[in-house]
Amino acid sequence: MFYERFAEERREEPTFYCGGWDRNLPPGIRYGPVIRDIYIVECCTGGYGSVVINGTEFSVGPGDCYILFPGDVVVHTADFKDPRRGVWCAVDGLNLGEVFTRVGISSSAPFAPKEAFNDVCALLEQMLSMQDKTDPGADFRRTGCVYAMLGTLLRYSTSATDKNRWIKQAVGIMEMRYHESLSVGGLAKETGLDRSYFSTLFHEQMGMSPHEYLTSLRIRKACALLRKKDLPVGQVAASVGLDACNFSRLFKKEIGKTPKEYRDEKSI
Repeated sequence: MFYERFAEERREEPTFYCGGWDRNLPPGIRYGPVIRDIYIVECCTGGYGSVVINGTEFSVGPGDCYILFPGDVVVHTADFKDPRRGVWCAVDGLNLGEVFTRVGISSSAPFAPKEAFNDVCALLEQMLSMQDKTDPGADFRRTGCVYAMLGTLLRYSTSATDKNRWIKQAVGIMEMRYHESLSVGGLAKETGLDRSYFSTLFHEQMGMSPHEYLTSLRIRKACALLRKKDLPVGQVAASVGLDACNFSRLFKKEIGKTPKEYRDEKSI
């Protein structure tokens, strides 16, 4: 089949091919069935319609972003009263399917996470604004937008594997650098996540906020240092990245004893 031959030759890196706006679709128009050889990313910005993928119909409305896969048999329709409007782009690359799968997108579940809609829509529009550019670097800028779109989708991935990976990465950073001046915003940036989403995800996975986990980790490290009798309490606090003024209060809240009481108890 032509599709199979094409798939064998497709480029590895993400590539933008073309795109357009659906602005004035006739009411009730039906297009298809059609089989494409590349991925189509569509964002519905207004109106209503549906897309039938391999015989299964999905309703489409404002705020929906969906992906059509190579080889799918697709039929597009527009509502009779309020035809759908939106933006679409054709993209391809050997690694796109892997990314979409990680996000939980497939021919039988074509919709991207709702949280990603605004960012993906803006990136599609940015690609279209550069569609006819032929200056040096234009291809790189368009490809950069495709990469940004994939990164946005992965940010809001529902995959448990991705969630675990992000949290393990953040915990690893804390374990290695607890003595440094770490912040929730900095941890989120290092894991490639939005700060708010990172904090929510961390709490879901760990049962506490990133700040609470980091403080608890620092106190646990302080306990080990306090068992060394020759280290002043102030030095212990500084060694685990905590302010000496708040150290005793935080320590007692976590352990139930002051640093001195803890040290004296372990000396018995």
